[in-house]
Amino acid sequence: MKPIFGKAPPLGIRLILAVIASITLILLDGKTDSMSRARSVMETAVGGLYYLANSPRTVLDGVSDNLVDTNKLQIENKVLREQLREKNADLLLLDQLKVENQRLRLLLNSPLRTDEYKKIAEVLTAETDVYRQQVVINQGERDGAYVGQPVIDEKGVIGQIISVGENTSRVLLLTDVTHSIPVQVLRNDVRVIASGTGHADELTLENVPRSADIEKGDLLVTSGLGGRFVEGYPVAVVQSISRDGGNYFATIKAKPLASLDRLRYLLLLWPSNMDMAKVKSMTPEEVRQLVEQRLNSQANNEQSKRQAINKPKVLDEQQAEPNHKETIEPEIPPVMPQSEEPVSPEQQEHRDED
Repeated sequence: MKPIFGKAPPLGIRLILAVIASITLILLDGKTDSMSRARSVMETAVGGLYYLANSPRTVLDGVSDNLVDTNKLQIENKVLREQLREKNADLLLLDQLKVENQRLRLLLNSPLRTDEYKKIAEVLTAETDVYRQQVVINQGERDGAYVGQPVIDEKGVIGQIISVGENTSRVLLLTDVTHSIPVQVLRNDVRVIASGTGHADELTLENVPRSADIEKGDLLVTSGLGGRFVEGYPVAVVQSISRDGGNYFATIKAKPLASLDRLRYLLLLWPSNMDMAKVKSMTPEEVRQLVEQRLNSQANNEQSKRQAINKPKVLDEQQAEPNHKETIEPEIPPVMPQSEEPVSPEQQEHRDED
């Protein structure tokens, strides 16, 4: 009896067809609008799986929170409020910093810059192996996210969005081997390119001559070149420098300021057209001055916060001192007249006559 269906093609032919299809998709990826639309549709279709995979953690978090007693929740809330105040003081472009920038621009007689719009995003899943450093967030095309959008956190630059779905987006971290970002040394305005190495705690500076004035501990900030990242955001700190005499270029490693291995919440930026136009005209010295103003303002905010925290304690101690003195100050006894010597009747009559 003959089978209803014929034999399938041999395994070798299927492998060759799969390899040809893969190479074709790789070559056409990002080259045509249809492929970009197909990627967006596939990203939207897979977006529901991220929410489904994230649902057990959400359910377990809700159950564990319900099992915690009231006293522990109050203590945790108090600690979280204190941490939130500290993080808000360390966030980039705080309200106090914006006011200071507005005042400085008025003094310089320059037009005010439109404030950048920011939005918080939550990480749904992360892919952090040597070959891929990416995360998926819960903000998509419906929320205004777009390809190439810069992403930061409270410490520094995270990366940029490379793919957008309806409800989710994929962020390429700055430590990915395919990612590079233009930066400059804050100390002396030297501009270089920082590339990812596949490790969450390491960046490498590409094609830096041995004679370049870069030292260990230098702060690297975004230079604004490339049109993706606004100038002046912290990126990394130089960790090690190797100047081999047989190589024209130095080997320089830097550590990202952002905690890329513990990402949970990110901050999406929407730079204005005025910001991007200004980036092209800023000199390295102006970028360095802008970063120094931000750092000084941040230090002043921290100092004022500490003074505000310590001031009530000092007032309480000053108010408590008078009360304390009143309680411990001994009462002064009234001065009693000294007792006189007894007098005789003749002496008393003589005193009466006087």
